[in-house]
Amino acid sequence: MSMSSWWKSLLPVLVASCSQPSEPGAPDASAPVGFPAPQVAGTAETDALANNPARCGQPSHVWLRSDELGTTVSRTEPVHNTADYLDGLAAAGDLTLPNAPFYDAKVTTITYRTQDRGVMLEATALVAWPFGLPRDAPPAPVLLVLHGTQGFTDGCSLDRDATGKLLASYFATLGYVVVAPDYLGLKASGPPTGFPHPYLVGQATAIAALDAVRATGRTPPDEMDDVVVSPRVVMLGGSQGGHAALWVDRLAPYYARELTLLGGVATVPPADLLGQAERALTELVDATGNVIAVLGASAPWYGLGSRLGEVFRSPYDVDIPAALAASCDPTDGIPTEGQLTDVFQPQLLTAASSGNLANDPFGCLFVENGLTTTSIPRLQDDANDYGLLVILGENDQLVHTPIERAAYAELCNAGVPLTYLECAGAGHTQATSWALAEIADFLEARVNGETFTPQCTVSAPSTCRGTPTP
Repeated sequence: MSMSSWWKSLLPVLVASCSQPSEPGAPDASAPVGFPAPQVAGTAETDALANNPARCGQPSHVWLRSDELGTTVSRTEPVHNTADYLDGLAAAGDLTLPNAPFYDAKVTTITYRTQDRGVMLEATALVAWPFGLPRDAPPAPVLLVLHGTQGFTDGCSLDRDATGKLLASYFATLGYVVVAPDYLGLKASGPPTGFPHPYLVGQATAIAALDAVRATGRTPPDEMDDVVVSPRVVMLGGSQGGHAALWVDRLAPYYARELTLLGGVATVPPADLLGQAERALTELVDATGNVIAVLGASAPWYGLGSRLGEVFRSPYDVDIPAALAASCDPTDGIPTEGQLTDVFQPQLLTAASSGNLANDPFGCLFVENGLTTTSIPRLQDDANDYGLLVILGENDQLVHTPIERAAYAELCNAGVPLTYLECAGAGHTQATSWALAEIADFLEARVNGETFTPQCTVSAPSTCRGTPTP
């Protein structure tokens, strides 16, 4: 949810040579590679959502069930990064990696087929894999990396972010096949998506992310240096990506039943989106800009684009969507000074201050995309090694930590298998970078099948292992 990319808190080194121009290829998407075919719904509980996924007055539609989902249309020529090179970049950026790079890595950008509101369309994703695995190595697990706020329109993709490529490459050197989707509306190239990125919309983001995993898994091994991709998936997401990781956990049992989720990490996620929005519409805080972005970028996805005058005062009802569509800097065009009453209509502010935002037509966007308030129940039948780590920052000025502490306890007590870490003294992006060692250990434990014990007690802030020494 950060208004600047969370990648940059992890690898603050921009190296243009990691993003050389290349010509797209056109791999045979129908090649048999042994990865399971898509399973969208197929049970009474999952069909109930797949046949009626529309929310918040959205036009009715049905999820497609098609073998075309998660097929690759094209990919760029892979870039080869050596382990020594990546290690040197981390040292130059004064970043202590929890594990030294082991393998080399290759990274590419793919264009693949997914769906949106029952219509097939294309999206893009960054994919990285280890180079130099033994030929008899078992299939490599997928690490689904879900990025923070990049922008709200086509072209605001990871393909333009050298640090994003470096982070994906680093995790690939540890033996993961890394899949980092751009999300709908942020595609790297090709025909326009046709609508803004539906910012913090759980369904749109999780569906595109899961189809990106499918596209990577169905890639013939000879196009990935003989790496065979396993349908076993762990997740890592920060900020907006932390919200996305929790939505992948929520929707995978409905939308991608052939995949085996092992768990993952969500750092600084706005799980209680309604609570965060009510705070941001009651007092002018850093998160107010994110609420503006949700309303301006996501209302069109729900069919509310022509009604923005109900929440924004003129000329913001026109100027904000135009600004979000014009730049990949998430702060461009979003008012950050003045009074809430300068930007928002009084009805919306009154609904928020009185605790009635959930009953507002636009409040539904926050209700249905919050993990604590959505009408979509969690169906995950968790194995005893499945678990999710939530990491918060004690001094987070964007995602309000007290709200998320309460959301964590609510989700855990409702049966979501969670454990908690709060980095003492950490701000919004620092919570992720300071906990990188804990993140790596947790992901490895999930892949190795270690038994997980949920911990519903919110523990006191502690010194995360990557916290800089005074």
